[in-house]
Amino acid sequence: MQKQYDAAMKIKADAEAEAKFYSDRLDLATRLLNALGSENARWGGIITDIQAEIDVIVGNVLMASAFISYIGPFSKTMRDQLVQEQFLPFMKEQNIPMSAIANPVKLLTSEALKAKWNSQGLPPDEFSTENGTIMTNATRYPLMIDPQLQGIKWVKEKEKENGLKSLKLNNFKRVV
Repeated sequence: MQKQYDAAMKIKADAEAEAKFYSDRLDLATRLLNALGSENARWGGIITDIQAEIDVIVGNVLMASAFISYIGPFSKTMRDQLVQEQFLPFMKEQNIPMSAIANPVKLLTSEALKAKWNSQGLPPDEFSTENGTIMTNATRYPLMIDPQLQGIKWVKEKEKENGLKSLKLNNFKRVV
């Protein structure tokens, strides 16, 4: 009789352990579903944001490339005038979709990047930030006229980790 009782108790204990195991799994699965439910909303928002960016990418790329290619030689006043009176009206006339941000610097940089440039010696004014944007996004080396030597200081600091060496034209001996 004791053997039957022990066997029954073992079966009961095994059944309780199995019930607890599945109860714990059900609890974990429920918590996972709840967590994933909130992720669904977040991912849905991200997908919507990405789709909105895709819809205006042509205009943003056109604005950014026009800025990098053509704006460099001009003063701040002329740059603003070109963007507001030439680039934007052209894009509107041609029905080219672009984001509400009509500022090419905001399209090409971030606040963190601008802060890094400032810590490397680039002055924080808009004109210098535009120049930094042009220099870092151009595919060719731009001509830099720098009478105050602020740009050269920034480039030296920025490229120090890449082993930049600075040479002056008068350091070379004339070869006849």
